[in-house]
Amino acid sequence: MSGSLVRRASSNLALVVAGVLVALLLAELAIRLVGLPAQFGRLISLYGLERRETDGVVLWDSHELEQRYGDEDLARFERASDAVKIVGLGDSIMFGVGQPAEATYLAHASRLLSERSPRPVEILNLAIPGYNTAQENAVHAEISDRLRPDVVLVHYWADDSRQYRFFGGYIVDFGDMLEDGGRIQALPLPSSVNDWLLVHSKLYALLTHWVVVNRSQPQAARFSNAARPMLEIHRRAQAAGARLIVLASPGLEREQPDPNTDLHALRELGAREGFEVIDLTKWLHGIDSHEVAMDSCHFNAEGHRILGEKLAEYLLGSGLLDEADSQRARLAR
Repeated sequence: MSGSLVRRASSNLALVVAGVLVALLLAELAIRLVGLPAQFGRLISLYGLERRETDGVVLWDSHELEQRYGDEDLARFERASDAVKIVGLGDSIMFGVGQPAEATYLAHASRLLSERSPRPVEILNLAIPGYNTAQENAVHAEISDRLRPDVVLVHYWADDSRQYRFFGGYIVDFGDMLEDGGRIQALPLPSSVNDWLLVHSKLYALLTHWVVVNRSQPQAARFSNAARPMLEIHRRAQAAGARLIVLASPGLEREQPDPNTDLHALRELGAREGFEVIDLTKWLHGIDSHEVAMDSCHFNAEGHRILGEKLAEYLLGSGLLDEADSQRARLAR
């Protein structure tokens, strides 16, 4: 009798488990058919790109045909001891996706400064599509002692708190972690299982998104993920006698460019720590978004031209070039 009950219970349990698995598979299939976009665990295609990890930060290079600098540019920049040296750190916006290297705003600014500046100026575009401030900080740490820039430009976009990790041979965009770099956990699972499900299950990614949205923290908590690496860039630059300037990139979805959603927090941080934040909407005043936008955040050729002109005017008019010369002379004593 008891054996019969055990078999019946086991059979019922097996049916329940099978039913749950079938329901989960059907839900997974339905989500994939609907085509809901991944919020977390998005695989980044890096086919043919060099990639590495520096102090836990995932880095990759741009495609060779699109790269904004090469070994010769680095060597020239390193040798330019008499020039005011400026490096640009940023993502696809500063990199200039959709534009040839010579049409980016840093290239425009470089040409204008070579014509108008009484002293030589070298600008090196180190931006890489997809990078955030943590990656820009890692790059700055790698090149700072070798290249010794006088001015460091960081192009800031509102998704700079996104975080990346190596997983299963891929680089994975795990979105905004919200919890000071902690892992997103929808269920109390081992980290490896959690990450595997985030990458391979649309259903689990959707559940994770729901959990994160319903326990979301204030914007300040998200911003801190981007602010900490920025402060490291600033302090490293300051210790070397260089200046940090943050370019707050606008949204381009509406008729007029919108100030960066983190602009207030950026300005507070800059005022407290001693670096300048430039609202790029000021440089685009009176210009409709459709005139300068390639999409909701990237600039077209005209947008890059305008930003390049404004950046050159700012550097010439702010006294930063003279200040860089004076600072270099003081450090040389």
